Amino acid sequence: MQNSNDEPNVKSLRLRGRRAVDVEHRNKVKEDEVRINVKISNIYNVDLEEAKDIHINYHSDRILFFLLGRAKKSGMTDSMFIDRVKNLDIYEHASMVAQGELIEMAAVDVLYKELCEAESRGNREDRYINFYG
Repeated sequence: MQNSNDEPNVKSLRLRGRRAVDVEHRNKVKEDEVRINVKISNIYNVDLEEAKDIHINYHSDRILFFLLGRAKKSGMTDSMFIDRVKNLDIYEHASMVAQGELIEMAAVDVLYKELCEAESRGNREDRYINFYG
């Protein structure tokens, strides 16, 4: 009988793509983020550098997903979101998450705050232009 701790590893070796990375992230503490690169390397049969890129891209996608959800809840349109998200350093935050230096939801919080600040600066400029224009 297999040890229950090995269960995610066995599952992830059978799975491919995003689902395999999701399985590896279940019940992981931030210190385990670094070790996930080795597991991704084994899943995809790639070197550690490529596994690191896959891991960062995984978190980048998730961060974007959460940011878009929050932005839509606050009334931001898709086009506004796309314009403003270009100025955010999502890759850097995703890299910090993949290295265990920052938890994913903290990265989302920081980036969302920056997104809202960009929106409020944009609205303030528009208000002055409309007033004096």
